[in-house]
Amino acid sequence: MDRIKEFTKEHVDQNSTQENGLFYDFLHSKEPYQSIFKNNPWMIPPDLKKPLEWRGDHYWDTTVARKHEYWKEFDLPKPTKDINQIRKDFLEWGFALIEDAMSKEQTNNFLNRLVEQAEGERLAEVENLTPSGQYVNTLINKGKLFVQCIEQEPEAVQAGPLIEQLLNESLGKGWICHSFLANGSDPGGYPQGLHMDQGPLSPWITQEAPALVNTMYIPQDINEENGGTLVIPGSHKIMIEAGSDGQIGKLPPAINLEAKAGTVVFFDGRLLHGTGVNRTDQPRFVATQSNVKSWMRTQENWVLSVAPEILKDASPKLLHRIGLQALTYGSTIEGFGLGASGKIGDKWGAIQQFRVAYDEGNYQRVRELSSSSTKEELSKSYTVKTAWKNTRK
Repeated sequence: MDRIKEFTKEHVDQNSTQENGLFYDFLHSKEPYQSIFKNNPWMIPPDLKKPLEWRGDHYWDTTVARKHEYWKEFDLPKPTKDINQIRKDFLEWGFALIEDAMSKEQTNNFLNRLVEQAEGERLAEVENLTPSGQYVNTLINKGKLFVQCIEQEPEAVQAGPLIEQLLNESLGKGWICHSFLANGSDPGGYPQGLHMDQGPLSPWITQEAPALVNTMYIPQDINEENGGTLVIPGSHKIMIEAGSDGQIGKLPPAINLEAKAGTVVFFDGRLLHGTGVNRTDQPRFVATQSNVKSWMRTQENWVLSVAPEILKDASPKLLHRIGLQALTYGSTIEGFGLGASGKIGDKWGAIQQFRVAYDEGNYQRVRELSSSSTKEELSKSYTVKTAWKNTRK
């Protein structure tokens, strides 16, 4: 067969320069971070090969709002149970502090299970060590209470109904869990670079509403001493005003969050934040449940990582939260789920059965078929065939 010149790689490469590439300037602008670092050199992350510097203008060398020379006169978010005040704080500052979101008993259970898990993972040599500290990943597999937090069950998080309502308002009903992991700040560790959790969308900035919203569980008091999360209050608004591919000018300084154990921090995915530096002799943990629009790819690959026994006993709500409820534009398997509503319990998008078949070694995929296929090939118990049959029950 003669090769068509215009379809050869050589010809395509010769005619694919930066100047004529589709959307090249926009997609390669490196915004908003390029202008952030240019106009705010104090935000450049530390060199991990060198000891952490404290004297000078560094984002991690800060304190809590009430002690901060710049921020102490501002009316920043305070712990509250008032849903209307939480809404105001979230819109104005990009974060809100939900007071007593976990009871004392719930908080103790949360922290004890987390600390035990972290120690177990160290002993098993499967700990995830970062420059800031130890992370404990995929919490869904590591305690019933973490499963209940994903579902916002009052049994594990007493503010669950309030949190769920705020997530519905921010992301729209049908949102799913992006990931749920514990972020450790260990003595002697480095700060995280300040970042937006919906940064992978960059250079797009969703202006009207966030595409990602965090619920950060605080199981022990946090402050400027033990690595309280660093935030730049109101920075989400600066991102919004700059818009997609917009350049960011000078930013206000960062602060450490100060919060009591049992608080849940509700914050916008466009807010600049990062793990603080722990200057005590004890590790500090928070746990972040990120939540996204239902069509987004999740950080945690739930379909593979969730343990079989968790999946077997999962409620329809949990299955939906971890993306095992297909809808037309997401999580379909071999066409199953196309046309599904994506709502909790919709049998037309129930893909749990595919994972169960896989775990049991019975997953039969549809492969090459034709009118010449054997009777055995045509009569196999294909998993998708069984799934379709189950929708008619």
